[in-house]
This record gives sequence, C-alpha cells and structure tokens, in this order.
Amino acid sequence: MSESIGISHQIDSNGFVHVVFDYPEPKVNLLTPDILSYIADLMDKLSQRTDVRGVLFKSAKPGMFVAGMDVDRIAEIHDPVQAAEGARQGQMVFQKIEDLRIPTVVAINGTCLGGGTEMSLACTFRVAGDDKAVRIGLPEVLLGIIPGFGGTQRLPRLTGLPTALDVILTGKQLDAKRARKAGIVDMVVPQAYLEREALKLLTQAAEGSRERLLAKHRRKKKAVERLMEVFAPLRNYALDKARKKTAERVKEQDYPAPFRAIESIAAAITESEQEGYDFEAREIGKLIAGETSKSLMWLFKSQNALKKEVGGVHAVPRKIKRAGVLGAGIMGGGISQLAADKGIPVRLKDINNEAILTALRTADGLWKKKVKRRRMTRREHERRMAYIAPTLSETGFRHLDIVIEAVVERLEIKQAVLAAAEQHLDERAVFASNTSSIPIKDIAARALRPERVVGLHFFNPVHRMPLVEVIAGERSSPEAIATAHQLSIRLGKVPVVVQDGPGFLVNRILMFYLAEAMVLLKEGVKIEDADAAMLAFGMPMGPFELMDAVGLDTGLHVAKVLQSAFGERIGGDDSLMESIVASDRLGQKNGKGFYKYKAGKKTVPDSEIYSLAGSPSPRDIPPETLQERMVLIMVNEAARCLAENVVREARDLDLAMVMGTGFPPFRGGLLRHADTLGVPVVADRLSRLADAHGERFRPADCINEMVRAQTRFHR
Repeated sequence: MSESIGISHQIDSNGFVHVVFDYPEPKVNLLTPDILSYIADLMDKLSQRTDVRGVLFKSAKPGMFVAGMDVDRIAEIHDPVQAAEGARQGQMVFQKIEDLRIPTVVAINGTCLGGGTEMSLACTFRVAGDDKAVRIGLPEVLLGIIPGFGGTQRLPRLTGLPTALDVILTGKQLDAKRARKAGIVDMVVPQAYLEREALKLLTQAAEGSRERLLAKHRRKKKAVERLMEVFAPLRNYALDKARKKTAERVKEQDYPAPFRAIESIAAAITESEQEGYDFEAREIGKLIAGETSKSLMWLFKSQNALKKEVGGVHAVPRKIKRAGVLGAGIMGGGISQLAADKGIPVRLKDINNEAILTALRTADGLWKKKVKRRRMTRREHERRMAYIAPTLSETGFRHLDIVIEAVVERLEIKQAVLAAAEQHLDERAVFASNTSSIPIKDIAARALRPERVVGLHFFNPVHRMPLVEVIAGERSSPEAIATAHQLSIRLGKVPVVVQDGPGFLVNRILMFYLAEAMVLLKEGVKIEDADAAMLAFGMPMGPFELMDAVGLDTGLHVAKVLQSAFGERIGGDDSLMESIVASDRLGQKNGKGFYKYKAGKKTVPDSEIYSLAGSPSPRDIPPETLQERMVLIMVNEAARCLAENVVREARDLDLAMVMGTGFPPFRGGLLRHADTLGVPVVADRLSRLADAHGERFRPADCINEMVRAQTRFHR
C-alpha cells in the first residue's frame, strides 16, 4: 500500500512518523476501508518499535485535511449488521491510535469533518491552522446517521456534555478559533507555521512532558460540565432538554439520527467505554440501513454533482471579478450583500436614494449579526460593506463582468432596464434577470445581445435559501449559462439549470400545490387543517402560511402568469386571491393575510377569509386525503416538466424542490417520493382524484407511458 490509495508515511531523522493523507481525488481526502486498514497495520507495527518517538498526521492537499468517510460507500450498505460491523472496525483502528505509548499530533490545515474529526479526537493533541479553510465538525446527523468511529464517545469526554450535544446535534462546522474555544482543538497557530508548531509540540510531548502540555493547552472543563459527569440529576436535565429541543425541530419518525445521537452521547458518560462504543456501533448500523439516511445521502451526492455539471452545457465560464445589481429592493439588496460577503465588488444601482439606503442598512444588519455571534470581526464587517458601491447612474458598468437585474416583476420594465444597461456594458458581459416567472425569451426579445441574457432566479430570503435556478433562454449562449452557474456556486448556492418557460421549474410546480389549497379552502377545508396536514407530511410550513410569507400580491402576480400559460389545468381561478388582495391582505408584510399577525408573528386564521371564499360549513377531511390532493397534483406537473425537458433528469427536479420549497428531505424529493409510492399507484390515485374532483388530476401522458413501460422516475 502506498500513495495510490490516498495515504503514505515516512520517518524523519528525529524518529517522528509523518502520516500523509493525499486521496487520488484532486480536492478531497476521504477515508476508505483501504486507508483504515493501512492505519491499523501501521499502528500495530509502531507499537512494536522502540526507535519511533511520535506520530504526526497531516495532509498534502491545501485547505483539506480529511473530509470523512466516502459517502458513496456508506450509501451502498443496506444491512444494519454489516454497517455496525464497519463502525466497529473504524472504532478499532482509532483505538489503536489512542493506545499508542508514544504521543500523536494531528495538524489540521483545512476541512476536517466526520471521520477526520473522529480520528483527530483519538490523537494526543490537535493543532489547527488559522486559515479560513479550516472547518471542524461532526456533520453526520445531516446525512441521517451519527458519528460511528467513536465520535459520540470521545467528544463528550473531551469537551463535556453541553458542547458535545451542541456540536453533534447541529452538525455545525467550527472554524479554528471556535474549535479551540469548544475544547476540540488544543492549539491554533499561523497556517504558514502549522507543521513546524505541530512538530514542536510533538517533540515536547516525546521528551516526557505530555501531562504538562495537556494542562497547558487543553481547555479546562467548566464546573457545570464536570458536575454533569458525576451528578446524574444535572446530567439528565441536560439530556432531557436536548431531547425536547430536538423534538421541537424535527420528528423522530422522520429524522431519527439526532435522537439516537443523544442516547449514544449519554452512553459515553453513563456506560463503560466498551458498552458505549458498542451502543454507538449498533445505532449507526440501524440508521445507515434506514430510508432517511439513504434519502439524505442521495441529496448530498446530488448536490455535489450539480456543482460540477452545468445542465449539459459545455463552455468555459467567464471569470467574475466585478458584478452589478440593478434594483435595490429586497432581492437586489440581498443579492448585493451575498456577493460582497463572498468578496465580489458590487455596483448597486437604483433610481431612488432611499431604496439604496434601505439595501445598505439590510446588508449592514446581516453582518452585524455575524459580528455579534463572533463569526466575523468588525474589521471584516467594514471591509465587506466597502465592497458595495451604491450609485444612481451606470458609471463604471463598462468594467462589470455580470449584471443581475432585480427590478419589479413587470415585463416592460425589465425590457427597459435591459435596454438601458446594454448601452453601458461590455459586449461580453452577462445580463442575468432575477425573475420568478417571466420567460427569459420575452425579456431578451428586444436585446442587442440576447445571447448574453440568462435568468438567475434567487429565492427569498437570499442569504438563507440555498437554491438558484439558472434559466437558459432559447438564445442564451453556453458561456453565459456557464458563467451564471459558476457565479451561483461561488455565492454558496446550489444551481439547477432549467429551460425557459412560465414559472420555470419550482414556481410552476409550486403554483399547482397552492392552487389546490385554494380549491380546498373554497370547498370548506379550514386554513389551519390544510396547513397542519402538510406540516405532518414534512413540509416546513403549510400552503397558506407559505403564501402569507411570500406575499399575497406577489403570489397573485405569479398566479396570473401561470394561469395564462396553463389555463384550467392549474385548477380554480384568480378571483378569490384578487378579492383577498383587494381587501388589503398582503400577508406577513402588512400583518394581514390568511392568518392574523402580531409583532410579525402568526396568531390565528382570519375568519373573514371564509366569507371572501364563499366557503360552505367547515369540513373535516382526513389529513391523508388533503396531503394526497396537494402532493399528487405536484407530482403530475413535475412529470410534465420532466417530459418537456425543463430539467435534464429527475435528480435535478427533486433537488430543486427540496432546496427551493423545503420538500421533506427525508423523502428524498418529489419524484423519489412518487417512486416510493410506485408509479402505477400514483397513476391510479390521480385517476380516482380526476373522477372525483376534476380533470386537473388526470395523469399526464408520460405517467401513463411509464406505467406501460414499467419504469420509474429515477432509473
């Protein structure tokens, strides 16, 4: 075994073994069975030698230590016994590191997650560089599993119960300073001197001062943390609090991993070491074999794949050095803040000084929150604010590589803004419209350079929503599409390339869901019942609460665009929403919508809505029936989107629905959910709904064809 599997070692003249990770993939170091076997064999040999004084674990990749186990290999395991045995093997390997009589030091130069962190916890000392690339954590719960190589056992013993619960249950990734404060890292040193300082610490430990060094560098546990280890009532209080807090956030039946992590962490303090490790292995074995982890791992892999692909487009993107944003409203201000946060200079243009001031105040407020949470220094805050250059003219636009238009959602205004901008832009600059529903071909219809026009649909709020739809107009050039895609990745977003058309992908499918909710309202279904049904299904909020959050006037505008495109197939009409908006109900933005709001918080449904809807006496319909109508109508439209090549494949559609609407991740996506039900079952239920409630439910031709061909959405 050698560098070919991603690990090697050598012994220097001072008797220190340098174990070097350098996985064949260019940017990532991963743990594999071969690498674990290499480490186990090496530790066995070192335990027999007397000429070796210590071990240094390091990486040959800049900004990357070890990102954890290979998710593809974990996802292939379906047997809980096999999965548990794999965890025990990893535990055994890291125990060999911990049991060495000689000191071990890990030099963390970048990403250190999952198994990489668990291996580090088994070492005598952990030294991290101060580089911003350093991210340390145990994010396993985000993949539907728990740390399985000893992480739930070693971390609480090292840091204390509260810190271990916080780090493991949130899956958060800490920078070097926060990891030091948490007690996970013993030293933080300048990145340029990381290996030198790690070797210096290793030398001191090898010379017999290990305990003194531990006392000097390791964070001392607080009194309450020490008490929790010996005083059961205090420990139980902390564990119960964690259980309740987790239950408020997710349901155990949908996301079992955080709940099992709590019990495994508890075992680290209440059970013997061997019993604790065995408990951890059994729990991760069951979780790996479960459906939730399979869905979450699939989403994780799909997300990474989308960052490498550009929707079938092959072109070299233009490098973005400077960007412009037209329109300083909520979306324009949010996009400007996001770009500046990533170090991209932005010229923010509007025709109104007050709008620009509002956008700057919003950006300033977001960064101030980071400063308050100690995730940014005041100097960094000031530097990022300086990246946003407000302007009332197109001065300097000739030097911009991309301009993102975020003006009001009206075709004639967007066309006018594009025409004005083209007079000042370089001929290779990309013009990206942040439109939620207007086809790009219409926006670019009068453009001088329509091939440079694309869509870049951000979702609100920009700093939180991970999805960006990159919309390829019928005349958009491959380079323009690739540039918008690459910018999305640089902004930390998940880009999905979609073809042009009314509503594009997410809003098109979502409008069928919301329209069906409106039909149910007119049939007498209570607002809170429809919302509760979809919350129980796993959506982050129900359809009526979602409409209030988006803004009823905004929703009405999108509904009109899609109603004109899809007609009766979308179900219902706009008259009810028009009446609601005309009654000065705009949703959360003015405190009146389907719900009443007090101090920005939802209180009770507005009973007057039923009068506006002409609803009959309230009807009690089983939640499962409500879910079926609202979900299957989305599946039907999603199938049409796939047949029309709005996206290349079911994977892209599912990821867009999860990232853009909050479709339950544990279900894997809208079409994976349909595959789980079975396409023949979906077709049969849609036919029954069509017979009972109207032709809008009639199965799409492509679904009937899939039934005949006995195929699935995901092949």
